[in-house]
Amino acid sequence: MLEIDGTIVITFAAVWILVAFLSRFFFRPLQKIRAERETRLTGDREASRLAAEENAADLKSVDAALKAARAAADKIRDDLELEAVREKTRLLAEVGRTAKEEVDKAKDEMAREIDGLKAQLAAQAQSLSESIEARLLQ
Repeated sequence: MLEIDGTIVITFAAVWILVAFLSRFFFRPLQKIRAERETRLTGDREASRLAAEENAADLKSVDAALKAARAAADKIRDDLELEAVREKTRLLAEVGRTAKEEVDKAKDEMAREIDGLKAQLAAQAQSLSESIEARLLQ
């Protein structure tokens, strides 16, 4: 059977001394390093989460700024198109007015020429009628 003698006490004491020694010089520093590592990882995770939130907020602000810039560009383009239509209308009206003036001048000139030609025809008609009358009477 199993005999209990003094070696068991020495073995028991050696194991407890080894456990105390390893706890003090190995396990506690190891636990301290693991705790520090876990603390750093937790801090890094929190910093990463905050950076991601800040990045998302920055993206939202950039997106809002782009939308505002697009709206401003659309407004400017619409204003320029409206101004171009107004300018086109003004130019067409001016061209139409100029063309009407030219047509009126041409009509007036043609009316003067027609009046002059009528006067010439009237004068020639009188002389022709007198010459026809003279020939017929002869």
